[in-house]
Amino acid sequence: MSWNIRGLNRPLKQSEVREIVAENKLDLCAILESHVEVSKLAKVCKFVFRNWNWTSNGSACSRGTRIILGWNADNIDVMVIAQTDQIMHTQVMFKATKKVVFCSLVYAENKYQDHRVLWEDICKHKALCHDKPWVVMGDFNSVLNFDDALYGTSKQTIGMREFNDCVQQAELMDINAHGLQYTWNQKPKSGVGLLKKIDRIMGNVNFLDQFPSAYAMFHPFRVSDHTPCILKGMGSNVHRPRPFKFPNFIASKPEFKEAVQMEWNRIDGITMLSVVKKLRNLKPKLRKILFNQGNLHDKVNELRKKLDDLQIQMDRDPLDGQLRQVEAQCLKDFQQAAYDEECFLKQKSKVDWLCAGDSNTKFFHNIVKSKNARVKIHSVVDSMGTRHEGDGVAEAMV
Repeated sequence: MSWNIRGLNRPLKQSEVREIVAENKLDLCAILESHVEVSKLAKVCKFVFRNWNWTSNGSACSRGTRIILGWNADNIDVMVIAQTDQIMHTQVMFKATKKVVFCSLVYAENKYQDHRVLWEDICKHKALCHDKPWVVMGDFNSVLNFDDALYGTSKQTIGMREFNDCVQQAELMDINAHGLQYTWNQKPKSGVGLLKKIDRIMGNVNFLDQFPSAYAMFHPFRVSDHTPCILKGMGSNVHRPRPFKFPNFIASKPEFKEAVQMEWNRIDGITMLSVVKKLRNLKPKLRKILFNQGNLHDKVNELRKKLDDLQIQMDRDPLDGQLRQVEAQCLKDFQQAAYDEECFLKQKSKVDWLCAGDSNTKFFHNIVKSKNARVKIHSVVDSMGTRHEGDGVAEAMV
């Protein structure tokens, strides 16, 4: 969790942090804009985090402490990699699964000119995390999209554009979110005030790939003007039976046509009933054809490596005619495997404006992972206003 809860010196706010941690069974909690002096940190953190470990970026701040981080050392190990007054980069390891996640905790300055150092820091950190799961969360003090503010300009501001540029360059995307739409409430003494989404939880493609069940929950403000931002579902990868889905690329395989012809000549009777039975009987045969293709991505990599080895051998022995035949067949197999992989990813990503054969495999991969993360239902509210999460979602649906 990350929560901008200004004034952690007050006992009420300390108690509310402990309540949120207990309610959601959290293992890591970042408190932003605490306004706690470095000399008083030990006393405050002992009450808030009890037997947890904790650290802060107080040494990097000109006054007070901007980010305080506490974690349950029984379940996770946390290592601080680098920190400034606006961000704390950490590495988190789950002791039960040995999985490692890079987590960057943000508390941005108020002025967009001061954000530029932060955006540069995040983009530089991408070099370390580009092939590892990485999540960036906290108070960015800037909206990203036009619908992130209840009132505001219809023209993109400099701050929005620079924030967008940072997110694009770092290849981050919002993790599927539930709860409150606006994360900051100005709470003026009179009037409606401003409502904005300036607190976010974002991850890279590797994070979505390794933690497909992860989702963000934005809770009510309670005693703060910011919502607590909670990242859930990182330990619950429940394997459920998958429904049958027809992969288009197997239609080009010779065994596909044979299976369909054989099945279509068997059942007579009422036409619609006959079609239904034929389709049902075809499913196991089509599954077998797909299974026999193996892992498409591994197949492409293996054939690419084999092709490289063969072409190196040909360079050493250019007069070997048999080697040339083997290389020609391997090249043909590699081209077919690469085409099959791209057709498969194109279908899964549902991107219709690019054709298979355009060598956009990485693009399709990223779209598939992003789409899979968005379509999951992690939380629902029933007709009585009760929120259900995790396994309770399916029961609420029924």
